[in-house]
Amino acid sequence: MKTLRSIRAEGTYISTVIFVLIAVIFIGLIINLFSIINAKSQMDAAADQLTRQIQLAGEVNADTDHLFSDITGHISAAENIQYSVSTHYLTGKKIQLATPFSVTVTGTAHLGGFGDFNIFPINLVSYGAGVSEEYWK
Repeated sequence: MKTLRSIRAEGTYISTVIFVLIAVIFIGLIINLFSIINAKSQMDAAADQLTRQIQLAGEVNADTDHLFSDITGHISAAENIQYSVSTHYLTGKKIQLATPFSVTVTGTAHLGGFGDFNIFPINLVSYGAGVSEEYWK
């Protein structure tokens, strides 16, 4: 009896496995990219909230640091998140009425894929600007 053999199907299994592997890696990168976009959005909101808090208080104080740590404590896709305020201070960290200031929130995210593959570091920067609403005598 003759055994039916076809050489056409041998490559199909290998190409299917390769296709599935590439699709899984691609889906992993897309999920990782969406988490980075979400982290950037959360950092934008943090910069806006810090700006509003500094506007109302008229200074950079312990409440500002506490608010920053509360807001950024929930951002898991970014690391080394820091903020800085650039302005002309009256005394100490007090900002006089109608003095403009800017808040910069910076952090680092990694585009990788699965596990701890931190292949591409991405610097995330968010800005906020405002004027002080507090009059200091």
